[in-house]
Amino acid sequence: MGRMKIINARTKNMYIRQFQALPGQAWCIWGANRSGIEDFFNLVSEKKRDGTADTLVLAERLGVVSFKYQQEIYEAELKKDQTDFLDRLDPGTLARDFLKNPAKHAGLIRAMDMTACLDQGYRQLSSGQARKLMILSQITRGVSCLVIQAPFEGLDQGSCKELDKALFHLFCRKIQLLLFVHNQADIPSWTTHLAIVASGRLIDQGPADQVLPTIRSNPARADFTATVQDLDRTQHRAREKPGTSCLIQLHKGSAGYGGQPVFTDLDLVVNQGDHTLVTGPNGSGKSTLLQVITGDHPACYTNDLTIFGIRRGTGESIWDVKQHMGIMGSDLHRNFRVPGSVLACILSGLFDTIGLYSRVTPAQEQLAMYWLERLGLKQAAATAFRDLAHADQRLVLIARALIKTPRLLILDEPTQGLDEQNRAAILDFLADLAAEAKGTILYVSHREDEFRNFFCRHIQMEKMEQQSS
Repeated sequence: MGRMKIINARTKNMYIRQFQALPGQAWCIWGANRSGIEDFFNLVSEKKRDGTADTLVLAERLGVVSFKYQQEIYEAELKKDQTDFLDRLDPGTLARDFLKNPAKHAGLIRAMDMTACLDQGYRQLSSGQARKLMILSQITRGVSCLVIQAPFEGLDQGSCKELDKALFHLFCRKIQLLLFVHNQADIPSWTTHLAIVASGRLIDQGPADQVLPTIRSNPARADFTATVQDLDRTQHRAREKPGTSCLIQLHKGSAGYGGQPVFTDLDLVVNQGDHTLVTGPNGSGKSTLLQVITGDHPACYTNDLTIFGIRRGTGESIWDVKQHMGIMGSDLHRNFRVPGSVLACILSGLFDTIGLYSRVTPAQEQLAMYWLERLGLKQAAATAFRDLAHADQRLVLIARALIKTPRLLILDEPTQGLDEQNRAAILDFLADLAAEAKGTILYVSHREDEFRNFFCRHIQMEKMEQQSS
């Protein structure tokens, strides 16, 4: 029980000659984006697999946490939302209902800072809280083997430490673990075995201390290769609004969900060139703040908020505001559920729509193809956006935000799921963007390795105590 064995497995992007994980072992599978690591993860975690294998033996009580599974739950919750037929917000499935015997696991739930979230609906959770809930839901089921895709992505630093402790606790209880990661810093210190994926092959595997040097000797190349210099010849900026050096002004702002505030009494002023980093624990309101600014939260009309010199709630169109913004984040990602190609997704950034509903010019299409080339995805232009790997979807959505060279670039954990090389390439690009004054950046992050010097302001948000209803 818990033994995993793979012999001669072939998928579209991966070949595994032999792999075996024994009960009680803690494996970390490391690989760059497009290395074949996602195919490997799908092979050991999904019931329907695109591939063949001479031998494929998996654990009987297998628990899986993936970006795809998290998205499927979110979409299922949307389909059964009854808010339009009720005189109140329909919270949907409560967080506690995803857990088996939560009282028995109260200590772990408390350590993961999820106790106050148990009576919230799944859709009201932040992306980080939803990810912690998915991990807790598998742990509380009593699995014999737990497979997690990028376990620490989207979690604040405190939650990362608590998850690391929780996974180590499972390892001590002889639960088999397979953690798929893209960043060397995300490999737990207690990992017993390590496998390295590169160019569609397992190039090394075995005891962690013996394999770890292979990572350092096999640096990957970043897929994101755009440069700020290229923007000068491809620039497509919305018509400027003169005399608006103050981009954002929020006075004593507040917002929440279902009658529960997530932040209150917040003052924020962002002038042109004030590149701003927003940090704080999961559930502290970072994404909600950005949604207020972008007009994607109803509190944008109830707050004293001025965007680009326009006071919100004075009859302006949302498009008057968004035409000067480039937006990318987990909320946009999980709501990008419409059918459409990769090319259409990037082009939709010119029109600030989820999906492409306007006719485009040859010049606009050429601009989008430029971005696909810089992402290494030119051959995937006609591919359905939803069929891309998670990391490639993130890169495409970053390009969607950048395509019109916006005055205000709003990025909510944009590098989630990306490898070290792509993460660094994007941060380097943003540093050049800031240096060349091509726009103002508002950036949410949990990762300390993303706290770059070009951020001249830092907003630290704190989690509020939830009130009992």
